[in-house]
Amino acid sequence: MGAFLQIGAVADETGLTADTIRFYERERLLHRAMRSSGGFRLFSRSDVADLDFIRNAQELGFSLEEIRDLLILRNTRRSDCGQMEKILQNKISSVREKIASLRKLEHELEQTMIRCQANLRKAEQGKGEDCPAMSEISRGKDRRRR
Repeated sequence: MGAFLQIGAVADETGLTADTIRFYERERLLHRAMRSSGGFRLFSRSDVADLDFIRNAQELGFSLEEIRDLLILRNTRRSDCGQMEKILQNKISSVREKIASLRKLEHELEQTMIRCQANLRKAEQGKGEDCPAMSEISRGKDRRRR
Protein backbone atom coordinates (compact mmCIF):
# COMPACT_ATOMS: atom_id res chain seq x y z
CA MET A 1 0.00 0.00 0.00
CA GLY A 2 3.04 2.28 0.08
CA ALA A 3 2.42 3.32 -3.52
CA PHE A 4 -0.86 4.99 -2.56
CA LEU A 5 -1.28 8.37 -0.91
CA GLN A 6 -3.92 9.54 1.51
CA ILE A 7 -5.83 12.70 0.76
CA GLY A 8 -3.71 14.94 3.01
CA ALA A 9 -0.51 13.94 1.21
CA VAL A 10 -2.19 14.43 -2.16
CA ALA A 11 -3.41 17.87 -1.06
CA ASP A 12 0.12 18.83 0.02
CA GLU A 13 1.61 17.58 -3.23
CA THR A 14 -0.92 19.21 -5.56
CA GLY A 15 -1.57 22.43 -3.66
CA LEU A 16 -5.28 21.63 -3.58
CA THR A 17 -7.36 21.32 -0.44
CA ALA A 18 -8.80 18.00 0.67
CA ASP A 19 -12.27 19.51 0.17
CA THR A 20 -11.41 20.41 -3.43
CA ILE A 21 -10.18 16.89 -4.11
CA ARG A 22 -13.40 15.45 -2.66
CA PHE A 23 -15.39 17.92 -4.80
CA TYR A 24 -13.59 16.76 -7.97
CA GLU A 25 -14.37 13.20 -6.99
CA ARG A 26 -18.08 14.03 -6.48
CA GLU A 27 -18.14 15.85 -9.82
CA ARG A 28 -16.63 12.76 -11.46
CA LEU A 29 -13.57 14.59 -12.71
CA LEU A 30 -11.59 12.12 -10.68
CA HIS A 31 -12.59 8.49 -10.32
CA ARG A 32 -13.68 7.30 -6.89
CA ALA A 33 -10.62 6.67 -4.77
CA MET A 34 -9.90 3.25 -3.37
CA ARG A 35 -10.34 2.94 0.39
CA SER A 36 -8.01 1.56 2.99
CA SER A 37 -9.24 -0.96 5.54
CA GLY A 38 -9.74 2.04 7.83
CA GLY A 39 -11.88 3.84 5.24
CA PHE A 40 -9.29 6.40 4.15
CA ARG A 41 -9.19 7.45 0.51
CA LEU A 42 -6.13 6.13 -1.30
CA PHE A 43 -4.84 7.87 -4.42
CA SER A 44 -2.40 6.64 -7.03
CA ARG A 45 0.27 8.62 -8.87
CA SER A 46 -2.10 8.65 -11.84
CA ASP A 47 -4.73 10.35 -9.65
CA VAL A 48 -2.17 12.98 -8.63
CA ALA A 49 -1.33 13.58 -12.31
CA ASP A 50 -5.07 13.98 -13.07
CA LEU A 51 -5.43 16.48 -10.22
CA ASP A 52 -2.46 18.48 -11.52
CA PHE A 53 -4.05 18.44 -14.99
CA ILE A 54 -7.40 19.62 -13.59
CA ARG A 55 -5.77 22.43 -11.60
CA ASN A 56 -3.69 23.55 -14.59
CA ALA A 57 -6.73 23.49 -16.89
CA GLN A 58 -8.69 25.59 -14.40
CA GLU A 59 -5.84 28.10 -14.25
CA LEU A 60 -6.15 28.37 -18.05
CA GLY A 61 -9.81 29.28 -17.61
CA PHE A 62 -11.46 25.99 -18.55
CA SER A 63 -14.77 25.22 -16.85
CA LEU A 64 -15.36 21.93 -15.06
CA GLU A 65 -17.46 20.70 -17.99
CA GLU A 66 -14.67 21.60 -20.41
CA ILE A 67 -12.13 19.90 -18.16
CA ARG A 68 -14.28 16.78 -18.15
CA ASP A 69 -14.09 16.77 -21.97
CA LEU A 70 -10.34 17.42 -21.85
CA LEU A 71 -9.84 14.47 -19.49
CA ILE A 72 -11.76 12.20 -21.83
CA LEU A 73 -9.64 13.40 -24.73
CA ARG A 74 -6.46 13.05 -22.65
CA ASN A 75 -7.30 9.48 -21.71
CA THR A 76 -7.84 8.28 -25.27
CA ARG A 77 -5.06 6.22 -26.79
CA ARG A 78 -3.88 8.97 -29.11
CA SER A 79 -5.23 12.36 -28.21
CA ASP A 80 -6.74 14.12 -31.19
CA CYS A 81 -5.06 17.48 -31.97
CA GLY A 82 -7.93 18.34 -34.31
CA GLN A 83 -10.44 18.03 -31.51
CA MET A 84 -8.12 19.94 -29.17
CA GLU A 85 -7.77 22.70 -31.75
CA LYS A 86 -11.58 23.13 -31.79
CA ILE A 87 -11.66 23.27 -27.98
CA LEU A 88 -8.90 25.89 -27.98
CA GLN A 89 -10.61 27.94 -30.71
CA ASN A 90 -13.80 28.00 -28.62
CA LYS A 91 -11.85 28.99 -25.50
CA ILE A 92 -9.99 31.76 -27.35
CA SER A 93 -13.30 33.09 -28.70
CA SER A 94 -14.76 33.07 -25.19
CA VAL A 95 -11.71 34.88 -23.80
CA ARG A 96 -11.94 37.52 -26.53
CA GLU A 97 -15.63 38.11 -25.70
CA LYS A 98 -14.72 38.53 -22.03
CA ILE A 99 -11.93 40.95 -22.91
CA ALA A 100 -14.34 43.03 -25.02
CA SER A 101 -16.84 43.05 -22.17
CA LEU A 102 -14.16 44.10 -19.69
CA ARG A 103 -12.99 46.89 -22.00
CA LYS A 104 -16.56 48.18 -22.19
CA LEU A 105 -16.81 48.04 -18.40
CA GLU A 106 -13.48 49.84 -18.07
CA HIS A 107 -14.74 52.60 -20.38
CA GLU A 108 -17.98 52.98 -18.39
CA LEU A 109 -16.04 53.20 -15.12
CA GLU A 110 -13.64 55.77 -16.56
CA GLN A 111 -16.56 57.90 -17.77
CA THR A 112 -18.17 57.72 -14.34
CA MET A 113 -14.88 58.71 -12.70
CA ILE A 114 -14.58 61.69 -15.06
CA ARG A 115 -18.07 62.80 -13.98
CA CYS A 116 -17.03 62.43 -10.32
CA GLN A 117 -13.88 64.45 -10.87
CA ALA A 118 -15.92 67.19 -12.56
CA ASN A 119 -18.36 67.16 -9.65
CA LEU A 120 -15.45 67.48 -7.19
CA ARG A 121 -14.20 70.56 -9.06
CA LYS A 122 -17.73 72.02 -8.86
CA ALA A 123 -17.87 71.20 -5.14
CA GLU A 124 -14.69 73.23 -4.58
CA GLN A 125 -16.60 76.19 -6.02
CA GLY A 126 -19.64 75.42 -3.86
CA LYS A 127 -21.67 74.08 -6.79
CA GLY A 128 -21.31 70.32 -6.25
CA GLU A 129 -24.21 67.93 -6.53
CA ASP A 130 -24.81 64.38 -5.32
CA CYS A 131 -22.06 62.01 -6.37
CA PRO A 132 -22.68 61.01 -10.00
CA ALA A 133 -21.15 57.58 -9.41
CA MET A 134 -23.80 56.79 -6.83
CA SER A 135 -26.49 57.85 -9.29
CA GLU A 136 -24.90 55.72 -12.04
CA ILE A 137 -24.75 52.67 -9.78
CA SER A 138 -28.33 53.21 -8.66
CA ARG A 139 -29.45 53.32 -12.29
CA GLY A 140 -27.31 50.31 -13.23
CA LYS A 141 -30.18 48.18 -14.53
CA ASP A 142 -31.47 51.03 -16.69
CA ARG A 143 -27.98 51.51 -18.16
CA ARG A 144 -27.66 47.81 -19.05
CA ARG A 145 -30.97 47.78 -20.91
CA ARG A 146 -29.78 50.42 -23.37
